[in-house]
Amino acid sequence: MTAGNLVRRALAAGVMLATTAAMVVTMQHPAAASTLTLNATVDCLNVNYSGDTRDWYASYVSVGSAPPSYGVTMPYSSMVANPANHTWSFTISLPGGSTSVSVSAICSGGHQYDQVGWTNGPAISIPSSATTLTATWGCSTQQVYPGPYITGCSAQSYSYS
Repeated sequence: MTAGNLVRRALAAGVMLATTAAMVVTMQHPAAASTLTLNATVDCLNVNYSGDTRDWYASYVSVGSAPPSYGVTMPYSSMVANPANHTWSFTISLPGGSTSVSVSAICSGGHQYDQVGWTNGPAISIPSSATTLTATWGCSTQQVYPGPYITGCSAQSYSYS
């Protein structure tokens, strides 16, 4: 009976050690963030045609992320104008689990017609450990002949924390 008790105690200690080790390993993996903070700047790169100041700032800015599919058009009241470089800056929260983000804008809306904003370039990939993404998108306008002017945006720089 003494040998049986020793075996049971050894097994119990082994189970306890294995459980503790499993908890330590599990706790070391970072969990996906519940939300991601996006600090963004949008720059219309080829603006001020013939001194027309209406296109210094994008007249439309939209943010999209996936998955899940999420999109929001930024209201002017949520953006801050940066007069030194004619950019918009804003901060929003993206849904938890987002793995990519992109921006589209219209930079010719001040004096052209039938504008369409679109993303020109790959979306920014978001690692699961990131809680904050700081990014700058550059947007350029071109004419689609014979038609409207359109603006394409691509990421210029970004960093995670």
